[in-house]
Amino acid sequence: MSKADKTRNEELRKMLIELRDEILGKIAQEMGTKLDGDPRMSTLSTMDIGDLSQLDFDENIDYTLLNMQIERLREVEEALDRLEEGTYGICEECGATINLERLKILPFTTHCVQCQERREQMGQGSKLKQVRKEEEFDL
Repeated sequence: MSKADKTRNEELRKMLIELRDEILGKIAQEMGTKLDGDPRMSTLSTMDIGDLSQLDFDENIDYTLLNMQIERLREVEEALDRLEEGTYGICEECGATINLERLKILPFTTHCVQCQERREQMGQGSKLKQVRKEEEFDL
């Protein structure tokens, strides 16, 4: 491995670890905020059925956002694993090196721009589009 490759990998590792720590912080903060701020935890709560319905609705939204953060964390962890294996930043489809700028914008991507565009044109789409389609059916 060349010195330039080592430098690139260290920069990417640092970026992924910072992103992982940021996501973990958001998850911990959200979990703590929800537990501390839940009025149902108070025995003096004067909430009526409307209040409870709104609270449940808000929790469903929060749960969806939390799941998105957990999925993003999983993708970052997988990217760190690929970095350790020496396959991070290499397109799974064509084997070309993924542009550094693309990795900085979408650190857990597994395809170069050209292969991702080809996948989308063939209807395979991105993970994000697939998740959105699945969520439409869940509602």
